[in-house]
Amino acid sequence: MLAHPAVLSLSHNFSREDLFLVAYCLVDDWMQQVYGGSNLPRKRRGPRAEEFADSEVLTILLVGELCQCKRERAWLRQVRASYGKLFPALPEDSRFSRRAQLVRETLRWFRQALLSWADIDVEPVRLLDSFPMPLCACYRIRQSGQPISGSGFAYNSSKREYYFGLHPGVLMTESGFLEDIILAPAHYSDVVWLEAYLDECQEEGRDLAGQEWVMDKGFVSKPLKERAQNLLGVTLLARQRDYSKEGPDFWQQLLDRIRKPIEGVISVLTECFHIEHILVRSDIGLYRRTQAKATAFSLGRYFNQVLGIAPMNIARYAV
Repeated sequence: MLAHPAVLSLSHNFSREDLFLVAYCLVDDWMQQVYGGSNLPRKRRGPRAEEFADSEVLTILLVGELCQCKRERAWLRQVRASYGKLFPALPEDSRFSRRAQLVRETLRWFRQALLSWADIDVEPVRLLDSFPMPLCACYRIRQSGQPISGSGFAYNSSKREYYFGLHPGVLMTESGFLEDIILAPAHYSDVVWLEAYLDECQEEGRDLAGQEWVMDKGFVSKPLKERAQNLLGVTLLARQRDYSKEGPDFWQQLLDRIRKPIEGVISVLTECFHIEHILVRSDIGLYRRTQAKATAFSLGRYFNQVLGIAPMNIARYAV
């Protein structure tokens, strides 16, 4: 495991200013190593040395999610009022939003770096599950101008309720680090959006050979299992539907125990990171905030692993 020395300052009582500094050290050191500077490469002139850097944009986004901020504008006002000395060149809200849109894909690459630092990327087992993402209350649909692609009515069987929104999924490692959050339309079933996601992985050229994905019974599909094995080398292990009166066998119970941690992760994403109620109005904003929440969660797990404390104690960083 690669332990960044700056994380040790979070071992005891720490302030939000300390959290800003630690997150900035990790992000900026990674960008210096990967891109050779604090900014992403651009075709035209990028920010000057005295201007707001991309590493600062990522830092504000990640710390805002760790501190359980619901509204981005309210978070930016708080940063300007209380931590202006840390970010003297912080631009206005509209310009910060444009800068955040430019670095949205960088959140994914930084999250993959966290998995590499924690020696988690070599784990062969992945856990996969879906959850509902309501975008607005059903009685407000006629008054709402939601321009989110794929939003619509859906039914959540576990909660036994209808909702208006999306049907995303979570892909995480066996150790509890988030690898990806897949945004899918509300009318997509688990099998349909998993098939689309595997096609996307194939187009991007992602190396998934040798991995085993443990899933719930909603992902049962023999053709999809054969296709994933033949094209990507991924073994899909879905819990079979139990139609017998004797209950699940030993193999099904084993899959349930392996898959159980993902339910706790989704619960933390819901309660602490408010992922089921993201206050956004555009597709880019929704994608960026979900990626920021996933990366912030993995960043908190990385902090806990370095410090040797409980892995799921992410709420300690909401200072």
